[in-house]
Amino acid sequence: MYIASSRTADERDLAILRRAVSGDSYSEISRDHGKGVSFSRVLVARIRDADLRESGEAASIVIAGYPKARLHG
Repeated sequence: MYIASSRTADERDLAILRRAVSGDSYSEISRDHGKGVSFSRVLVARIRDADLRESGEAASIVIAGYPKARLHG
């Protein structure tokens, strides 16, 4: 069923976001999910961008809740 698979993907995405916020490297997170090295970094950026568009909060407030951009990881 689509709803169940969507819920599963949402839970996975939230787990990835939590790990990124806690400081885990994007490459490690991606590897743990069996994905390519940039998967989690791109996913977190997409979530952040959607949050910026939809939250109604000031961008500085929204961005403060996300991991800082890292050159490696």
